[in-house]
Amino acid sequence: MLVNVAHRLSDIRVDRGYRTDIGDAVTLEPAQHPDDSVEGLTLVALAIQRDASQPHGRHRVLSALAEVTVPASLIDAHARCHAIAADVEAALADWIPLPKALPVQVEDIVFLDRPEGLPVVAVQVALSIRYRK
Repeated sequence: MLVNVAHRLSDIRVDRGYRTDIGDAVTLEPAQHPDDSVEGLTLVALAIQRDASQPHGRHRVLSALAEVTVPASLIDAHARCHAIAADVEAALADWIPLPKALPVQVEDIVFLDRPEGLPVVAVQVALSIRYRK
C-alpha cells in the first residue's frame, strides 16, 4: 500500500498544478535520501492495527508518516515546508489507494526547525488509511 501512496506523491510537480516538485524526491527508505543539502520526502509505515471502529473482522488501519526535509540554508525553507505539506494534503485528498480502502486521511502536520541539530527544516505529515484485508 505504501508503494501506491509513494507513486501518488511522486505526481507532485509544478507542471501538474502543484506548488512544488517534491514528487521527484519521494523514497520509501531514509537511506535512499541521505543528503541534507537537497529536499526529500520519505514515506514510512508506523503501524498496522485492527480498526477500533470495526473490532471484528478484517478491518485494519495503516498509520504512516510522510517526512519532508528542506535544507535550512534556503532563504524560504519554512515557506517551502508549508507548500510541500499543502501539496501532500492536496495529492491525497479523497484518493483511495486500494479497492478495499477508504480515502487516505491526513491526521496531523508538524513543522520542525532543525530537528536534533540537523541542518534542515522538516515537516511530518501523519497519515492513516483504513482498509479491509
